[in-house]
Amino acid sequence: MRIAAASFAYPNCDETVRARLSEQLGRPKSVPGSFVLSTCLRIEVAVEGGADHLSRAVSAIFGDASVLGAAAVRQDLDAVSHLFRVAAGLESPVLGEMEILTQFRHALKVSEARGDVGGLFSKLLETAVSVGRQAREMLPGSPHSSLAAVTAQVVGTAEEVAVFGSGIMANSVIMGLLSLPAPPRVTVVARSPEKVAIAGMEVWGFDRAIEAIERFGAVVSATSAKRRLIDGTTLDSVFSRRTTPLTLVDMAMPPDFDVPPHAAVKYVSIDDLARLAARRPRPHEADDFVAAHAADAHRRMTEHAAVGPVIAEMMRAADDLVERAVDRFATKLGNGEDHAVLRQAAHTVARSLLANPVSYLRSGGGPEQATEVLAAAFGIVDG
Repeated sequence: MRIAAASFAYPNCDETVRARLSEQLGRPKSVPGSFVLSTCLRIEVAVEGGADHLSRAVSAIFGDASVLGAAAVRQDLDAVSHLFRVAAGLESPVLGEMEILTQFRHALKVSEARGDVGGLFSKLLETAVSVGRQAREMLPGSPHSSLAAVTAQVVGTAEEVAVFGSGIMANSVIMGLLSLPAPPRVTVVARSPEKVAIAGMEVWGFDRAIEAIERFGAVVSATSAKRRLIDGTTLDSVFSRRTTPLTLVDMAMPPDFDVPPHAAVKYVSIDDLARLAARRPRPHEADDFVAAHAADAHRRMTEHAAVGPVIAEMMRAADDLVERAVDRFATKLGNGEDHAVLRQAAHTVARSLLANPVSYLRSGGGPEQATEVLAAAFGIVDG
């Protein structure tokens, strides 16, 4: 089994390219054998197969395989290691970012529900989530370990802040704002306000989005919309009516707003936030931990195809040996019931002797040559 992956991620992939690809993802397509993770700073596409499978999947997802030219393409162990690092937050601008693991897990559930991933591929991605969760315990705790916390620091001086959205990132921004030493008054602006359940929080519908931009000193937009929330002409008119400064943080991808260059607005894009996020010193323990588990998961995956036939052949050889032994001693037994007892006893002994080698092979815990060594020991010839 092979894995190939394409990464369209900050800072190597331009924001405009990511925005265009994100718009394509607004029309989701089921592509069997593929996993897609889309966040404000990255789009990751991984497939069960080689480079040709990746090219076909990218073409089906985005309508154009040539976009691979803007991606970092990885295969096999490199691809697996990268996916594990993404899940652990080791590839995020804020090292160990808290939200990415939740987003990775959610994307996996969506892919599994659609039937796009399953079997060994699904197990590999589930292992990435598990390893990512463990790796976080090695990272030093910090209230600033997310882009949401950085956003809170950027707009925290405002007395009133409107947060657009009600998903993972929007909720993280709200928690970050409320955790400030002097938290502002926060109003949530959501598409489905009845679904927002945050105690003591005022919630507006999107029909009041223009009012929020006119009124509040800071607006943070963290929606999952795939089109502009407000058209450029209307937005320009809203800005012109303001008499006080506005800080507009646009965390969406594609961006929720197209701010005119002459507007008297402090506009902060998601890439601006990423540049503001200072990386902590490298946590070598977490890096090594994730790398080791990624390598182990890749080895187990690639060895699986060889393990099954070897185990089956070991069992078949044992059954043949049992039958020959029973036939040899059958003439010395009194009746058919004795034959059955002997056969059952011989089978039990044979399977008991094989139990540890079979378990050893299935666990993948031995050296890389374990399958070949046991196959040779049991006289199993390839092919």
